[in-house]
Amino acid sequence: MSNSTDHNLNASTSNEVNDMEIDDNVKIAVETIDDVDAIIEEDEVDILLEQIRDQKKTNPGMFVSGWEVDEDGIIERDMTDPKEQILSAAEEGDLDRLKALLLNRPDLLQIRDHDGYTPLHRAAYNNHADVCRYLLSIGADPEARTENGWTVLHSAACWANYEIVGVLLSHGVDVNSRSEGGLTPLHLAINSSEDVEKQRITVKYLLDAPGVDMAAVTGAGDTPLMLARRASPQALELLEYYLKRP
Repeated sequence: MSNSTDHNLNASTSNEVNDMEIDDNVKIAVETIDDVDAIIEEDEVDILLEQIRDQKKTNPGMFVSGWEVDEDGIIERDMTDPKEQILSAAEEGDLDRLKALLLNRPDLLQIRDHDGYTPLHRAAYNNHADVCRYLLSIGADPEARTENGWTVLHSAACWANYEIVGVLLSHGVDVNSRSEGGLTPLHLAINSSEDVEKQRITVKYLLDAPGVDMAAVTGAGDTPLMLARRASPQALELLEYYLKRP
């Protein structure tokens, strides 16, 4: 492989991995994958991406913002901190504890973790619909963005949490919101590695949303259709059906 080809491949790989826009803990997970350089040299990017997804499934704690990263690796959160208690209650779906905490500290409703995730983000990516409804009812911002520009809808779509996607859409969130890498919630739902049926329903919810952009292009140049062709036959079937509708 020529130096020019190596450069183009590595740039392409970097763009696609960056498009996943998962937090710094993923970098640690990737380090556990054997022969990453060899995979890239053999032009087997899809294998690398699939192994990253496998790491997500087998080491889910490394792919959430419940952990901080420092020079020595992963460190546990300080659970004596009221902010961490609220974030943890939202992430774990402990609605009673969350209500009690916010009753004492309503000023912490919009707190953020190391990666910019709010309690609403945490509840959304862990599929706690009752917690999401509660937080929205007391004024949580569904359009709050993480360090990578993810809204709460991005989080719900990425994890194929269709009930929460529906709740957020009913609150009028922007279905075409863009992350720093140009990803919309639809891109993330199509690329989700969650249960196939959950993914299908999530994609359908997004396609049914008024004004959804089915031709949105990411920073890496991918449309939803292009992603579906590579990642999801089920999403591809839905997209082709919706694109053909008058």
